[in-house]
Amino acid sequence: MNDEEFLRLTTLYLEDAIDAGDLELLNRELANSPDCVRQFNDLRLLAGLINEHGRAVESGNAADLATNSPPESGRFDSSAGGSGANAESHLPSRRSTAIALAVLATAASLFLALNWPGTPHQRDETAPAIATLAYTSHARWGSEERVPGDQLGKGRLQLETGLARLDFRNGAAVTLQGPAEFEVLSADRTILTSGILTASIPESAVGFEVLTPAMDVVDLGTAFGVSVGGDGETDVCVFEGEVEVSLTDGKDTPQLVREGNAVRSRPEADSIDPVSYSTERYEDAWPVTSGVLQATGLMKFVSPGPEFAPGLYEDSEHILVFLERSHVRLNSDLEVNVTEPGQYIRVRRKDNHPVSAGQVIRSYLLQLNPIGEFTRVEADSARVIGQITFDRPILGLIGKTTLLTGTDELLGHPLGNYGEPRRGIEPSRPEDLPDSGRDIVTLSRDRRTLSLDLSASSAVDQIRVIVSESAVP
Repeated sequence: MNDEEFLRLTTLYLEDAIDAGDLELLNRELANSPDCVRQFNDLRLLAGLINEHGRAVESGNAADLATNSPPESGRFDSSAGGSGANAESHLPSRRSTAIALAVLATAASLFLALNWPGTPHQRDETAPAIATLAYTSHARWGSEERVPGDQLGKGRLQLETGLARLDFRNGAAVTLQGPAEFEVLSADRTILTSGILTASIPESAVGFEVLTPAMDVVDLGTAFGVSVGGDGETDVCVFEGEVEVSLTDGKDTPQLVREGNAVRSRPEADSIDPVSYSTERYEDAWPVTSGVLQATGLMKFVSPGPEFAPGLYEDSEHILVFLERSHVRLNSDLEVNVTEPGQYIRVRRKDNHPVSAGQVIRSYLLQLNPIGEFTRVEADSARVIGQITFDRPILGLIGKTTLLTGTDELLGHPLGNYGEPRRGIEPSRPEDLPDSGRDIVTLSRDRRTLSLDLSASSAVDQIRVIVSESAVP
């Protein structure tokens, strides 16, 4: 609900002219927003003061209210121009009521402009931040300009276009896709009034809640997407794990929605109905939530879902990107093939350090698996170039078949079907010429970007990327 709508409903309530439908909307807003409750109570106090002293307006104009002191008695004074009947009944005339309401509307508008959450005037610099604006892409904001690194407390965000990712202090990651209206109520409670949202919730943030006009979504340790249309119709799609959904009025029994499933409901509906599982509308926001900030060239992020079968997924024109595992704590050192920036060269690296135990990591699988099979001579028919940038440093790369297979259980997707193809990449040797047809994989100096030039033949080109899950200062 935007500022103008809240003001309209509050004014109708104070005029005692609100109908049942608008009253329900106002009650819902007050139930979901402590800030609105504070503002509503302040406006009621303001209306009471105007009702008590507004009769003096009859002797002048609305501006007098700001300069003249109210009568000491707090009652209408007949000497100020009022009629005897009004003085005896202590009721304002229609004119004074109209002027009082005009003053109320003006004062309320000014009040909301100065005090609405998220505005620069009202931001409490001493309050601890709830989330950080971690990343934006082509973002345009409806009111205050925001930039990555901004610390966010309680308040509303209006994203007109683009993408914006919020990293909450409890570990939750939420990406908004504009146009979207979103409000942060607390570290684990939010409202999506309109737009698209994807979320990745670790164990530290289980119970994270997204309220919408049609239903409430409570995470149970998962990744999911929420889409709210202009009419309030809400879709919830579960990528991993499960969520609990219930109607906004709380009259139904909460129901579980497990990964690979989706549901839909509308405001004031009496049920939440299953719909076909589809991640199409989340294809722009989900990669950002999962830690892929940019993919250029012929890179293609595979949407999450129950049919995770990298080895059986054929595409001759794209290097596919699969998110496998996140928030994995290493109990022992992890052997990898590459740890240092630069080009992946096939040499014996006796001094290559493993990824040390105790670190929290996530893993991705990058793959080129052309349709059908090519001989080595025909390798150019399946040559694909791309570049991918992650939000955290890359700790290591795994490109050998034995290490890929050996780490499937720890780092592979729990429901993944990797098959038994010949896997891995064929990196260049020191003596190879530039046009040798070998796979070229280069890790940038800042460890965030991976450049790939892959030429798949009869084997499936796969490389596992190990990314740090630790927060970046």
